[in-house]
Amino acid sequence: MSSTGRKCRVLVLMGGSSSERAVSLSSGQMILEALDPSRYDAGGADMDALFYLASQHLVSLSETGVSLPGLEWLEKQRQRLLPASAVVRPDVVFIALHGRNGEDGRVQGLLDLLGIPYTGSGVLASALAMNKHLSKQLFRADGLPTVPDIAVVRGKMPSLTSLLEDITAQWGGLPVFVKPNEEGSSVGCTLVERPEQLETAIETAHCYDALALIEPYVSGTEITVGVLEHPETGDVEALPVVEIVPRSTFYDYDSKYTMGGSEHIIPARLPAEVLSKAQQVATRCHMLLGCRGMSRTDLIVANQEPLILEVNTIPGMTPTSLLPDAAASAGISFAELVERLIRCALRHTIPPKQEVTTAYDS
Repeated sequence: MSSTGRKCRVLVLMGGSSSERAVSLSSGQMILEALDPSRYDAGGADMDALFYLASQHLVSLSETGVSLPGLEWLEKQRQRLLPASAVVRPDVVFIALHGRNGEDGRVQGLLDLLGIPYTGSGVLASALAMNKHLSKQLFRADGLPTVPDIAVVRGKMPSLTSLLEDITAQWGGLPVFVKPNEEGSSVGCTLVERPEQLETAIETAHCYDALALIEPYVSGTEITVGVLEHPETGDVEALPVVEIVPRSTFYDYDSKYTMGGSEHIIPARLPAEVLSKAQQVATRCHMLLGCRGMSRTDLIVANQEPLILEVNTIPGMTPTSLLPDAAASAGISFAELVERLIRCALRHTIPPKQEVTTAYDS
């Protein structure tokens, strides 16, 4: 309860239209259940709720005489989705969206325009992390070890013979992974073990993204490292390293979201110096991208060297997700993790001298 007697209003934004919609809904539900009703006035909304927020903002502008194209259409969407009495402007939006239009900076930009605080990273860090090819170039420029890739643009694919020659020259041949550049949860990802599988794998990746990435299959220990920001000081700390042991050939969608689909071992069964280096790499990735609140860096360890696969700015918060497991291992409960991220959001987006209504003034 705040000093004014009002609870902190939290809108948990989930669902959306990406290929990770089901995962997002699961994350959002877990977050809603973790919010203490005595401290928070919390509600969940699918991506379409943003139509309401956007139309309210545009209506206020139109009343000052500003003519905006599309206003009539937005107002119709608002009327179709939510009655005006059903939504109150939140104090903070908890973004539980995964994938396109949620994790890639688009929603973050809209909320910035609306002046509404939100959890997680801002526009630039979100967009950079979502783009695996570009973020890995940034990491390599900073001297960080990454898994290499070959990028194939939709409609401009070289001959299979040429691709196979490049793969052989760079990595010694198959197997390789083919994945969409801007997707998560292993959606559209294929393990290619035979030459005749390569074209279909690239076509599958191109169904999800204009850029397909080919990466060598690296035999090693798959790990992930969460990074959390302190809500008061802004200092960042790496969580314990999680080792991932999937039941499938690789850590695919079912392994990630089916109960028993994978085993999470904390701390990972690696030498202390390797664990320390993995934490340092993850922290550097977080800082280099300009992430806020939280991030999770996925790596594979080969010959005692942690190689970066990708960085997630909105890690899953489902019952089988990795970040909550790592936080729990560090003594941070799920409810505490959610509250911490809300506090980080308010710290980043509210001017210091402005009086803020939060759940922490009691």
